[in-house]
Amino acid sequence: MKTMQQKTEQRMERALEKAAKMICTLKCGLCPIREENFSGCPWQCTEETRPWQCWVAHLQEPTR
Repeated sequence: MKTMQQKTEQRMERALEKAAKMICTLKCGLCPIREENFSGCPWQCTEETRPWQCWVAHLQEPTR
């Protein structure tokens, strides 16, 4: 059985993914490579890498 903490974390992950997909759509499917403070892709880009995944990683980075 999941704890309240686990349910909250799972809900936050889904919300972050949804936000990243919306941002990616607004940016015409481009990854955040041209965004200010983008520190680089968390993995090597391939055909299987989706740009929204890079947005998730970018949004998870702590602000500087």
